[in-house]
Amino acid sequence: MAEMADTPQNPRYHAEGSVLEHTKMVVRRYFELRDRFRLSEEEREVLYWAAVLHDIGKTRVTKQVNGRWTSPGHEKAGLPMAMDHLLRRTELVPEARRKVLDLVRWHGIPLYFVKHQVPLDHLKLLGTRTDLRLLGIFTVLDFHGRICENQAETITAIEHFQRVTVPKAEYEFAPYADLQAQYATWNLRHKNAAWNAIRLKNFSLLEKLRHAPERDSPPTFGKKVYMTIGPPLSGKTSYLAHQHPGLFRVDLAEHGLAESDLGDAYYEDRKLIEFRHFLTIYLNRNRQVVLEGRNLKEKFRRRLTESIRDMNVAVEYLVFEAPLPPLFERDAQRPQPEGKEKIAALYHRFDLVHPWEAHHLQYITPADIAAPNSQKES
Repeated sequence: MAEMADTPQNPRYHAEGSVLEHTKMVVRRYFELRDRFRLSEEEREVLYWAAVLHDIGKTRVTKQVNGRWTSPGHEKAGLPMAMDHLLRRTELVPEARRKVLDLVRWHGIPLYFVKHQVPLDHLKLLGTRTDLRLLGIFTVLDFHGRICENQAETITAIEHFQRVTVPKAEYEFAPYADLQAQYATWNLRHKNAAWNAIRLKNFSLLEKLRHAPERDSPPTFGKKVYMTIGPPLSGKTSYLAHQHPGLFRVDLAEHGLAESDLGDAYYEDRKLIEFRHFLTIYLNRNRQVVLEGRNLKEKFRRRLTESIRDMNVAVEYLVFEAPLPPLFERDAQRPQPEGKEKIAALYHRFDLVHPWEAHHLQYITPADIAAPNSQKES
């Protein structure tokens, strides 16, 4: 709270004052306006916590440029902070927590959409990864909870986005829940084609795929790659030891794919070709393998995953979520601790994974990890 109170904002967009003043206004508007919308109890809970946490990232990135306060990238910066807070609240079910994080991450999109007249197809693509209906409703609360230039015109545009644009996108394409349910039923070939359409931002192809019959997918012969995603010390090793004790493990660092090795395009291309060769051998011998590594940057992680998809292999992400305090404690118990600053820096690199980036996605929290202290954490 103190950090939010001490974080100023540009009066052109937030004449109400600090981040804390804006947050309190949005929370008040939530209680005043929530009955305007048809909401389930879970959706009410999601919107409340989104109101509380949506601008928390401004406490990390706000700076003064040419005499004006600005907060570039505060949506992404707020994600790990919001996740750390929400994971300590056991009353929130995982699905609700992830919806809150979605709103934290994407709450800036509607204003950008209405200001720049972005084509509707772009919004439909966003609808494959987040609930547009909830995003539209939250944006109304957000803009009623501030004092800004041209406020009446802005609120009119935002309410039109919520009442007209979002329903149009969902009617012409599909609501988020329906899209996720449909994706879950597709075979690997169809899922690969859908991801390529998203990667290329080719909405017309994605729309055709939704209605096209599936072609037979070549057999995988049981070959599957698991990829662990999450901060250090979040329980990856313990989870694998208890839930997948027979999996053959591949340390990406041993193949020159550690974070510190990446960054040069030529090097990455060469190493990916080499790694595909080794991965083919591992899969032929073991059928199922797990790739272990710290948080790879999104761009390279996607390249790696797309390379594996091309091998006609099932890919499942194991996404580990954990609050910060237990990570600090585990680090302090190691013979050579990395220190709170480094652990926190890695933790704050967290970003959302597109639900279609892999064939399957599994989220894992500390509650899902059996006997977490019996193994050395990864």
